[in-house]
Amino acid sequence: MSHSKLTFNDFLSESGLDKYYKDESSLDLRLYHDLKVFGDVAESYIQLLQEQYDVDVSKFKFDNYFPHEFMGDSATQRVLFWLLPFLRSRSESHVQYKDFTFRKIKDSMDSGYLI
Repeated sequence: MSHSKLTFNDFLSESGLDKYYKDESSLDLRLYHDLKVFGDVAESYIQLLQEQYDVDVSKFKFDNYFPHEFMGDSATQRVLFWLLPFLRSRSESHVQYKDFTFRKIKDSMDSGYLI
């Protein structure tokens, strides 16, 4: 399949997100806030957009939309967050992540840019 023939529905199917997307009303579902998608999984979706759907992600700021899989600025902090999950949720509650929706994915595919 050539890149120009790939569609939003192809992306949903390939990423496994099709189980959450029912119709146009699902466009405002947020990956992190509603579906609890973050870290490596979220990064894999961005990578899929870039590699298979020719979306330019060079200006996309991942940290504005998703927490990383392992939080913390040091190895010690990452281990603490992993061992004591309540610390992670407490830390995340202080960070305001922007909404990353199905609409943002669709728009990025239409424009060729994810910003």
